[in-house]
Amino acid sequence: MSNAILSSNANSSLINTLLGSESVKNPNVYSTEEITPPYAATWQKCDPTTSTATNGRTQNFEVMKYGYVQQALLCWDKIATVSADLAADADLFDANDVIRCIDTIELMCAGRAVSTMTGDDIFAQFSDLSEADSIPVRSSALGLRKNPAAIAFATDPKSKPVKYCVPIVFPQFEDVNTQLNAQFLEPITFKVKWGQVTNCMVANATGSIVENSMYMRLRYKAYPEEQVSEVLSSNFDQPELAQLSSKWYSESPQSFTTASGLASTDVVDSTVELKNTDCVQDFFVMCYKSDNTTAYAAEKITNLKLEASGQVLVEMSAEELLYTRLGEHGWSCSQSVSDSGSATNVAKIQNGLYTWYKLSNTLSLRELNNPKITVSLTGLSASTQYTVRVSEK
Repeated sequence: MSNAILSSNANSSLINTLLGSESVKNPNVYSTEEITPPYAATWQKCDPTTSTATNGRTQNFEVMKYGYVQQALLCWDKIATVSADLAADADLFDANDVIRCIDTIELMCAGRAVSTMTGDDIFAQFSDLSEADSIPVRSSALGLRKNPAAIAFATDPKSKPVKYCVPIVFPQFEDVNTQLNAQFLEPITFKVKWGQVTNCMVANATGSIVENSMYMRLRYKAYPEEQVSEVLSSNFDQPELAQLSSKWYSESPQSFTTASGLASTDVVDSTVELKNTDCVQDFFVMCYKSDNTTAYAAEKITNLKLEASGQVLVEMSAEELLYTRLGEHGWSCSQSVSDSGSATNVAKIQNGLYTWYKLSNTLSLRELNNPKITVSLTGLSASTQYTVRVSEK
């Protein structure tokens, strides 16, 4: 039985040209696509060397020398100590409280800091996630926490603990070729410096991290011995080969105090001078209240401008910034839009295309003169100090 479509296609010059291309591949022809050798996926709990987490305190999590580290989750329980009865489901801890809780996290190897991320860097990461990728982050880390059960102050002034679980994704974890081989490398340690852990939404109440509740859950990938030998012999017999990885860099913050008579419609400008001289894949710009006892909430940026060497390299309005996450398909990718904890107010300057699995472009700051980023903001409170931060990947 003849097919009208196939007969018509046979007389098409375009289709005949495509069929003559070397790129044509029939998916129904059996093929041997590359597969990875089976490995053991193992999840291990890593406890800190000290038991308490208070403002400014540092805790070390020493990684077991076993396989490749694929994933790291930082977990803790937090409670509130109140001064009066508190009903169940009352608001307890603000959205983004984890960002106030974490000051810095360092990835250490052989006692040397390989990579460092601040709380702002982590928030910049979260702001760049797609809607699907952000769902577990919003649920386990960024979301507002409510009181689990009613508190009778006279009996016990402490709330039931609420759980936080924060993914710690250093750039080395984002590519299979740069994941850390804990078995082969010198000892690896995650060094966590806590920030403001005492914040609480309840009046005259204090938050605290429950003693001995902090731990990291690490996922390891372990190959059988013959596969390990192949990896070591293949990866290290050509010293001229190298893998490119990245890190986060935080520019010095710029703080300013708004005027006492500031109206909500008034525009306030602030400029951050860029001192980094490395190659930058993405810039993330955010503004929030400087007082670390207040909720961490990014303010809306109405205009962003990047200048260097006497030229305006980028200038975008708030509406244009929605389209900076340009994908390989020609369309811009959306941020998380529901219950995002103001993450959508983080402005991004993307030099390449929106992708997590390869480097599509980068910008060298080394030869640019006096690079700076200026943001315009509205809706700020009067007589309030704000901080503008630029995080760079």
